[in-house]
Amino acid sequence: MSENLADKMKRKLNAKSTVAILLFGAIILTFVFTGAPGGLSMGVGSVARVNNALISVADFQNEENRVSEYYKSIFGNQMDFSSQRQLLRQQAIENLVRMELVSQAAQSEGILATDAEVRDFIVKEVPFFQQNGQFQREFYTRYLEGTRTSPGDFESKIRKDIANIRTRHLFEIASRTSAAETAKMQELRGSKINVAFVRIDEEAVTKAMTKEKAEAAIKALDEALAKGDEAAVNAQLKEMKATWDETGFVEIGADSFPKITSRVATDSIFELSKEQPVLKRLVRDGNQKFVLKLKETKVEGAKSLEPMSLEMAQKRRGDGMFESWINQFRKESHVTMNKQVLDM
Repeated sequence: MSENLADKMKRKLNAKSTVAILLFGAIILTFVFTGAPGGLSMGVGSVARVNNALISVADFQNEENRVSEYYKSIFGNQMDFSSQRQLLRQQAIENLVRMELVSQAAQSEGILATDAEVRDFIVKEVPFFQQNGQFQREFYTRYLEGTRTSPGDFESKIRKDIANIRTRHLFEIASRTSAAETAKMQELRGSKINVAFVRIDEEAVTKAMTKEKAEAAIKALDEALAKGDEAAVNAQLKEMKATWDETGFVEIGADSFPKITSRVATDSIFELSKEQPVLKRLVRDGNQKFVLKLKETKVEGAKSLEPMSLEMAQKRRGDGMFESWINQFRKESHVTMNKQVLDM
């Protein structure tokens, strides 16, 4: 994304998108106020490093709590959170790394949040800081003291949240289709694709191999994908005892693909093409990794494109553009994670 393009896109932001940004921030704060899980020593230090930025233990604890609450809302008592603690922590670290990458990538493109936006969010949009519709500084101060957060750190997080959501919205704007593109999408409505994929469970691979060998194998797989060396990819998959599966033919524009439960992986499918059938990167979604390949396509005749289908298709295209952009930035970045926190 060029600087000129970013400037043009920023000017198109409207009041509706600003409200969406603020609501997103409020949701995050709702989770933060539920409290952080205990059991992790502050002596561990930072849990990850993204270029020159460190991710703190406090942020990690809040994110681990947020992830736990999310899964509790879905599975309730059916999930044994004590046995899945390592998986939850892996997801929390990956989420924070991703958020920091988006923040840094956005900043590099000049996509920022102003001091006025941060101030207005804190004063006007957070119900926890208000009484009878009025901002109460003592509530704000009490929150900062309770979470051991400085005003500067808290405002920095809000600034990142606003910029991150704004960045995502910019890609949604850029993905909007023209009349000619809409007509083409309608023409291709009857097209179906069959996607071959490999799902890799990092925890299972680590158990089957040593931790060091598992990390080396995943790194080698990622490098083979980047080079487009399909033979090397298959060799690494064989070493990890990972096998290919298929979704079967699915209509382009479908909301989901059979057997692929990851939204990140589903969005990445739309980066595949006949010219480049194998995705040249490993798709990461927490503890799961995916290798994707466009295996077959077929056309069964054009179908009319409903407004809702068009909107979903535009969103997927925006998601695909966003994923490509942030993954490219990740490749150019230096990311390290403190694996010690997963075992505590």
